[in-house]
Amino acid sequence: MDYPGRMSQKVVSRSDPMFTEVCELLELDPEQVDYLIYEDFEDVDYSMYEDFDEAESAEPWQPESRLVEVFFLDGTREEIEIELDSELDEALKRLLG
Repeated sequence: MDYPGRMSQKVVSRSDPMFTEVCELLELDPEQVDYLIYEDFEDVDYSMYEDFDEAESAEPWQPESRLVEVFFLDGTREEIEIELDSELDEALKRLLG
């Protein structure tokens, strides 16, 4: 699935082999989850934010957290914010490659 206007992302659906592991890692019941959308920052060029950074810092803006959108079978949606480079984030990166 591709969603225009979003940063790079990965969709984890019920048919993916790591689906159950990802749900359990996020403390979700895999029987209730339809799919997840995971923000992937690996291929993002952050230099594009330099022009919009009003603060006079030497480094361009970088995200501090990753958003995982969870879509449930009953049609509801939940967002989970994960701090980048946290243990949970590292575990998700290993699972989702």
